[in-house]
Amino acid sequence: MKDHPPQVRGRRDLPSREEEASELGEHVFEEEEKIVDVPEDERRCINAKMCLMTSSTDTGKNLYDLLSSLLGDVLYERPVDALENLEDRIIDRKREALSFDSSTLLDKPTTSQEQYLAHSQWRIFQNAGEDTEEYKRSFRNEHADPSEDDKYVILPNLLRQAYFFEQIGFGLPREEIVRVSIAMRDIVEQWPIENIRFWGKIFGIHQNYYVVETEFQEGDYESDTSDLGLEEDIADEGTTDSLFDELSTSDDIKPTYKPNPKIPCEALGTGLNKKIYFVCSEPGLPWERLPHITPAQVVAARQIRRYFTGTLDDPIIAYPPFPGIERNYLRAQIARISAATSVSPIGYFRFDDQEEEEEAEEAGGRSACVIDTEYDGLPLRELVDPNLQSWCHHVQSILPQGRNTWYNPVSAHIEGEMEDSEIEDREEPDEPTPEVGPPLLSPLSEDQSIGESPAWIARHSSKLVPEYSIAMLQSNTWPGAVTFGADRGRFFETLYVGWGLKNLPAEYDPTIPSSAMTEFPSGPEVTEADDPTPEEEAAFKAALQEKEQDDEVGGDEEGEDEDD
Repeated sequence: MKDHPPQVRGRRDLPSREEEASELGEHVFEEEEKIVDVPEDERRCINAKMCLMTSSTDTGKNLYDLLSSLLGDVLYERPVDALENLEDRIIDRKREALSFDSSTLLDKPTTSQEQYLAHSQWRIFQNAGEDTEEYKRSFRNEHADPSEDDKYVILPNLLRQAYFFEQIGFGLPREEIVRVSIAMRDIVEQWPIENIRFWGKIFGIHQNYYVVETEFQEGDYESDTSDLGLEEDIADEGTTDSLFDELSTSDDIKPTYKPNPKIPCEALGTGLNKKIYFVCSEPGLPWERLPHITPAQVVAARQIRRYFTGTLDDPIIAYPPFPGIERNYLRAQIARISAATSVSPIGYFRFDDQEEEEEAEEAGGRSACVIDTEYDGLPLRELVDPNLQSWCHHVQSILPQGRNTWYNPVSAHIEGEMEDSEIEDREEPDEPTPEVGPPLLSPLSEDQSIGESPAWIARHSSKLVPEYSIAMLQSNTWPGAVTFGADRGRFFETLYVGWGLKNLPAEYDPTIPSSAMTEFPSGPEVTEADDPTPEEEAAFKAALQEKEQDDEVGGDEEGEDEDD
């Protein structure tokens, strides 16, 4: 047996079958003798290839596949500088191979408010103009007018209004007006709107409010369920429940205080609830519908002063306590501003007919007016007259009760608790004095002045070219309310841009809390006594037992006498 020097054998460095057979003394068959040994150089290449194909235990990848892919790309593309190109490819492959289960960033960047607003406004711009089906149907003919069935015809021409507001140096930027005009289309698409106009803009500490005023179509107010508690509020006419009514207590210790009867809301579609308001913080964001208003909210809003924050769900912390949150306070302020600043040239509106006027006088005043189609307008010198005899209010004022129409709580309370026969025989109680406000279409000259300043200021839009100027009215009662009158007063509009606070003639004095109620009258029912001692309790029990025994003995003697 021939001796061989010791060798370090690799994976493929294996002895041939003939060598193994000779070492073991076995016979080699003829067909096995045909096996040819691999040359040494080729064997080394095979060993190197197997080494490169060794997979990683972490990633499962091997170096052979990576080099094959890189060299194949280089040979296919044949770059000018193959060495640098190969290095760049290796770096890119390593970067692509990196994978992490979680992000390595400490803070993931979220969508900012600016990005969200930009996407929202891009949406309304895409849905407006020539992209809408209504526009294509209305203007299919080059000279055709918009169809009467087009729901967008009720939208006001805000660009025309902005043109006149620019002449008097008031209003919003034209770019902002365009965005508001396009955003108002969302309201028309979602709600049964009959009339719509841009009311104005109210500033807030953090965000502002864009306000749109609308009226629903007749018959759609009854199906309105945005305020689920309003019907209950209307039906509740001041019934008060007290714990003392259920207890059998003496009349001396029952509280004598009775709260004022609750004033119900006005019916949907009438009074202060005739208008429906929508607000948003930026044009393009979803419109939020404001709830209906209650008299208690109007009364409380008159007694407090508070800036808006821009968040509709913020609580109102004030005294007297406000019955609601910021969305209710915003609705109350809008109602107050609208009632005081909705003005028009005198003669533009008129009452319907003489019969309704007589009925209205019996009921306490008119509540509505209509446009006079024969109105010819007024000259500019009368529209800018400082006496303000050419302008009037065409919206009802708000009574101190918090309603447009007065509600008698005494008669309603009596009729609700008494039967018909009792109502006829009852004595007439002291009826409260009905509240009466300024009549409808009363001139602005009758408005109450603010200290030494008039309630309104009338002037030209330009003193340099007065022949082409327009009339302007500025409210001192509610700073930020401005009205223009153009085309002899046939075209006018009111816009409010301000903080939503009323101008006061003097400093604001917060409401002082009411005086504390008196205590119960002194008496044995409410006077505290000392607890008895154990000796006194024992004597009382003994006396009680003796009395019971005497009663039993007396009862037995009476029974014997009856038997005799």
